[in-house]
Amino acid sequence: MKAKPPYAAAELSWAQVHAFRLERHHLVQRAPKKDLARVVGEIGGVQAQVMSAAEQQVGVRVDCEVGDVRDALWKRKTLVKTWLMRGTLHLVPAEDLPLFTAAMRTRWIRVNNSWLKFVQLSELEFRSLIEAIGEALDGQVLTREELIAKVGKGRPERIREVMKSGWGGILKPVARSGLLCFGPSRGQSVTFVRPQQWLGAWRELDPDQALIEVGRRYFRAYGPATRQDFARWWGNWPGVGAAAWTGLAEELVPVTIEGRSAALLASDLDRIRKQPATTSVQLLPAFDPYVMGHSSRDHIVEAANHSKVSRTAGWISAVVLVDGRVAGTWSHVAAKGTLRISVEPFQRLAAKTKVEIQRRAESLAEMLGMARTEVGIA
Repeated sequence: MKAKPPYAAAELSWAQVHAFRLERHHLVQRAPKKDLARVVGEIGGVQAQVMSAAEQQVGVRVDCEVGDVRDALWKRKTLVKTWLMRGTLHLVPAEDLPLFTAAMRTRWIRVNNSWLKFVQLSELEFRSLIEAIGEALDGQVLTREELIAKVGKGRPERIREVMKSGWGGILKPVARSGLLCFGPSRGQSVTFVRPQQWLGAWRELDPDQALIEVGRRYFRAYGPATRQDFARWWGNWPGVGAAAWTGLAEELVPVTIEGRSAALLASDLDRIRKQPATTSVQLLPAFDPYVMGHSSRDHIVEAANHSKVSRTAGWISAVVLVDGRVAGTWSHVAAKGTLRISVEPFQRLAAKTKVEIQRRAESLAEMLGMARTEVGIA
């Protein structure tokens, strides 16, 4: 006897799913500048190891200029920069930082024993170092060098070397513990501060409930999705997908997308069923959240083109997005008031798509403060 397929609350097409996600990512119509921080929060932050790309990620979603993003970080303090998901730098709303750090500081992000062995730290030394860095930043704005000097004083050289390691090293777990975030640069040097003091407000949250809320927000922007999708977005920590799913069990419904099983917030079911078809062309920057949100990109990128989007060393290309799918990559050079954009399509582009690419390029130039735009399509 043939087994019945699992119950699905809805059978969806990829066109419906792409249209739903495009709307939730504010990629159909840009939001007003006053909603800048809110939009960043609604997509779970923007990835910021390349700061110019993070600024552009905001700019394709919000009617703003580069200076507005920087003001939100360093003047208004409505955004904050720190290490979060996937151990990567992100910009998130300042009011959301306690939520993310609460979800990360206990069992859902733990120290890797192999890393401790590699850097020759015991668990006790590791915990002590995190606390010492947090204490050193109490009331202070310190560069990395100043932080190393203050915390490393009287400690073994091997511990000082750990603090000097690249890509954040020991600073990542300090940040995820809510004890560190970026302050304004001092010349060419970045600085670090205590979030509670820099932002002027903080709240303590239950870690398990915080993880569930992060999962709920993930679904609003990236659903329908699977446990593996959320776990990959989070950072592939064992059990995190199952924990979020268990906590959201009464809020999720199963759906299928052209035969593929996934889950969706029940509150979004009517919306995605009625989601109107959309025609959308976007120039998404490198590391854009829309591209980074799932464990596999085969629903937006054909297999033959994966390597052009997901490149070596974890680099995610800037892409041309047509109706929610990747249609090519692009690069840019800004010089002497002119933004020059080069597009490499995966296949022949329709004339109307080329027109929209030109419009998006002009919008990006305006965001970057460029007076002229030149677009070349291979």
